[in-house]
Amino acid sequence: MVEYVTGDKGCGKTNMLLQKATDLSKDENKTVIFIDYSNDLKCFLPRNIRYINSNDYDIVGAIPLYGFLAGLCASNFDITDVFVDCTLKIIGNNKTSIDDFMNLMSEVSAATGIDFHFAYFDEYSPDLTNETIN
Repeated sequence: MVEYVTGDKGCGKTNMLLQKATDLSKDENKTVIFIDYSNDLKCFLPRNIRYINSNDYDIVGAIPLYGFLAGLCASNFDITDVFVDCTLKIIGNNKTSIDDFMNLMSEVSAATGIDFHFAYFDEYSPDLTNETIN
């Protein structure tokens, strides 16, 4: 499953991801990864969530992020959920790229059984929107 949250700046996308990641991490059968473009959110997550700063791995663009996420899936079969905040800051502000990227991640999710959760700024959707791709 691929779930994504869109909306204007300051509408609660990041808080929604943080809360869901924290809730999932309470289940000892879940292995949760949280990816952001900085270290700002690290202190808000429990220690059992693996926090990754995308800048530490020079991830810039949709294809590099796809490759990085696919590599995570291939290297650790215990991962159950991956959260990516500020997705457009990582891949660049290109609506076409985000649509293609979500389709690619939907295929990865179907093949691996890992649930992906993304948040990105969308100036055309000022209200908080939560959608799922199966």
